[in-house]
Amino acid sequence: MREDCWYKNVCELECSNSCIRYLEMSYLISNSGIPLALQTPPKLEASKVDYEAYLRLQEIKDNIEDFVKEGKNLLIVSSTTGNGKTTWAIKLLLKYFDRIWAGNGFRKRGLFVHVPTLLAKIKNFEDTSLAEYKDLLVNCDLVVWDDIASTGLSQYDYSQLLVFIDQRVLSKKANIFTSNATSEDDFVKAFGVKLTSRVVNTSEKIVFKGKDRR
Repeated sequence: MREDCWYKNVCELECSNSCIRYLEMSYLISNSGIPLALQTPPKLEASKVDYEAYLRLQEIKDNIEDFVKEGKNLLIVSSTTGNGKTTWAIKLLLKYFDRIWAGNGFRKRGLFVHVPTLLAKIKNFEDTSLAEYKDLLVNCDLVVWDDIASTGLSQYDYSQLLVFIDQRVLSKKANIFTSNATSEDDFVKAFGVKLTSRVVNTSEKIVFKGKDRR
């Protein structure tokens, strides 16, 4: 049995290195940018204050294909770190992969993006792989924008991020945002009115209130 297989506890087929399900999922995940430590995310148990939020997220997870097809946006926020925002966002992305892996072939369908890292990366003008990555960022089915509005933006950062998110929203491409900013004022202070409108006003907002559980 492959110890790194996502289906090892539920699959009844004989395990082999040529398993199509494993190979398809491995391709999707290895090209998604999900950190290795979170490619098999931990089980989360809701605290009392977050119970309703978890129920809603489970409902979205159960219907993730419709969420993506309809080009919906989700904003998961909390003023506290370490209470499950990123893990939940990755769970939703992985569930989407689980639903569409069959027959996917070599199509990259979703991305996990740590926003501060992205903004640092796109300033490397000599990186020839950036053009392909930017195209994928705009056109893939689902993007998780992790830790958005965590810092103020330079004018260049602002213009780049606005282009990516604006094109996705206008093209009805699905997005999941996580942030420690909780109010619209917090977002405006971080990156202005226009980008706030694209992120906050187009998204269903879910607020976590639980404590840091790392």
